[in-house]
Amino acid sequence: MRFKLLIVALVASLAVVSAAAGKGKPPRSGQGCNPAVTVMLAGVLAADVDPADGDTSFTMIVKRSNKHGRAYRAAGSATINVDAKTKVRRKGAHNLGALAPNDRLLVSAKACKADLAGGGMPDLTARKIAAHPAQSQ
Repeated sequence: MRFKLLIVALVASLAVVSAAAGKGKPPRSGQGCNPAVTVMLAGVLAADVDPADGDTSFTMIVKRSNKHGRAYRAAGSATINVDAKTKVRRKGAHNLGALAPNDRLLVSAKACKADLAGGGMPDLTARKIAAHPAQSQ
């Protein structure tokens, strides 16, 4: 009986070790990278851009950013990709078609820290877009 218990314990410990060995360090860049940082961009939607619901990207003029978005601010504009998981908020509307030219935008996206090093500007897929109508003069 003790021998059977010893065999069962040995098999269970080998299963745990083999499952842990399959993992590894995540990649430094690309999909599933670590560390991933949040890039915050604030600015306005370009005047000649009026995105529709089915669009997959839009262009914005970047006026402010956090530390990780400095390269986009220096460039002056950024193309932001949008997917099905992107949350869009503008005056109660929850779709990309609600955005209008010259709207004030706050865009939140994730990017690999290694891809942003040295002024890199990887493609950004927005996680959240908060928009407000343009200020009237």
